[in-house]
Amino acid sequence: MLSRLIYFSEERDVGVHGVLRILDEARAGNKAEEITGVLAFDRRWFLQCLEGSRDAVTRKFLAIARDQRHGGVTLVAFEDVSERLFPGWSMGAVDVGTLGRGPFDPPAMTASAALETLHSLRAAGATM
Repeated sequence: MLSRLIYFSEERDVGVHGVLRILDEARAGNKAEEITGVLAFDRRWFLQCLEGSRDAVTRKFLAIARDQRHGGVTLVAFEDVSERLFPGWSMGAVDVGTLGRGPFDPPAMTASAALETLHSLRAAGATM
């Protein structure tokens, strides 16, 4: 069963190098677990979508919830899906703060708005 999970969390002062470290770790682990997705971030928030098997996505989310680099980890959506929105991306990443798109406020987003935000960033090709 293919599942999609979206969550947000507060970035715990990891800085740019810390985000790059998170991405390196995620990409290595996600590839082995066949998880795909995207991480959007600014200097305050993380908003992430994970796609893969229900078990793999659940394990990854629980590990993120225990990670001290994330505060206030909040589940936004978890659903079974028929296809991936981010195929081939072991973990795409977007520094939203560099895009000039206006406020980035994941706690104020509905599940559909969070997914649309991540999808529009993908469509714009704004990944690192």
